[in-house]
Amino acid sequence: MLSIRKYKEWIEPIRRRFSPLLFRELLRFLRIYYFFCRGNKKKELVSLRVQSRVGVKHLHNVYANPKRTVWTTMFIPSEILFAMGLYPFCLEIGAALFASIGQSSRGLMEAESYGVPTDICTFHRSAIGHTFRNLFPKNILQAATTTLCDNNTKTMKICESVTGKETIVIDVPYEADDYSVQYLAKQLEDFVHRLEEITGRKMEQAAFEEAIDYSNQVREKMLEINALRKDSFCPLPGSKALGFMFPAYLLIGSKLSVEFFSALATELREKIEEKKKNRNPVAEKDIIKILWLELKPYFKIDFLTKLEEEQGVRIVFEETNSVYWDKLDPKKPYESLAKKLITNHYNGPLERRIEVTKKLAREYQVDGIVVFSSWGCRRNNAAVPTLKRELNRIGYPLLSLDGDCVDDHNYMPGQFSTRIEGFLEMLRGRKTPANLPQHETCEVGVS
Repeated sequence: MLSIRKYKEWIEPIRRRFSPLLFRELLRFLRIYYFFCRGNKKKELVSLRVQSRVGVKHLHNVYANPKRTVWTTMFIPSEILFAMGLYPFCLEIGAALFASIGQSSRGLMEAESYGVPTDICTFHRSAIGHTFRNLFPKNILQAATTTLCDNNTKTMKICESVTGKETIVIDVPYEADDYSVQYLAKQLEDFVHRLEEITGRKMEQAAFEEAIDYSNQVREKMLEINALRKDSFCPLPGSKALGFMFPAYLLIGSKLSVEFFSALATELREKIEEKKKNRNPVAEKDIIKILWLELKPYFKIDFLTKLEEEQGVRIVFEETNSVYWDKLDPKKPYESLAKKLITNHYNGPLERRIEVTKKLAREYQVDGIVVFSSWGCRRNNAAVPTLKRELNRIGYPLLSLDGDCVDDHNYMPGQFSTRIEGFLEMLRGRKTPANLPQHETCEVGVS
């Protein structure tokens, strides 16, 4: 009875705002985060179900509170929004979540019918289509940064024509110097003032410091988890860790994010100690250890699961989970958040990303590197040849897998299987005693 009462408390405020058809779609949307972390519950980590729970709770909040919901692009500092009692809804993450239940095609077709070019990133194209379909939550305004992708601002401007709400753009500088930090910090202060004017809510210093503290707690837990993942007994699959963009970026600055990463860190430590106690070692010499760059397909395919469970591969780390930023200073929140945005390895010169990749490859002692090259992502695809050359120079083979994160029509399973098998065969050959990699200056790679 209690669960039914809670269900009604959650759903009733939302139901009144939607037509029956749209409400049915919304109920499906509120379930998708469970599928987003789907798996065999007997095998999966319990904390992954915590991720599902906090994700669904946040999605409920954005749909139930249109006057507190802000549409964002990736890297808008969520700490600011949570401190003001607002709820961020990231369009790229929304596109990924809809992809997980097979809704991408409808969004892409809708965007195309409105003249949106078909050669741009499918994250943004499908998000625009879902906006035209009126499936995203109602909002009070839009906010975008210039980090990572030019489509951020263009997509928000198109969405603005549908929502009729103002779009705030935060210009993130290229160079990581003092002038750039101050320039961006001033923009973040102005961002807060504009949020206060539009929403009627005030930024309270105590609430801001609490959000910064939550963010720092998440950072510490992520560092702890990243250290635990260097242990061969660590049970966290990389295929699951590639779904951490939601809690690590969108929910950072909230108690929900702390809840998930705290649960994950505790469970990983316990599982590792249990395995060591039971003396159940992994045959590490037979495992191919992979560093994963970029994202993954978010529609329903299982090639990553099969890769880890059937082909002797461990995705030991992903660049999206790298903690690149310093601890935030609650007394200088704007400057701290500005530094975090600017020093992102996806921002600024490519050399920054290359150095981060080299560092991760060494720390996790990987055998090879895979970059998932999503069709339409010019930023990443243009970087791949340079990444490959620089990593080859220090002995790390790189495989570039061409595919799509959102559009399942761009997924070619036969080609994926052939190229992965060839790459793994080459890596296993390099692991033989006579061919152990020295990680110095050998030139080797797979395009």
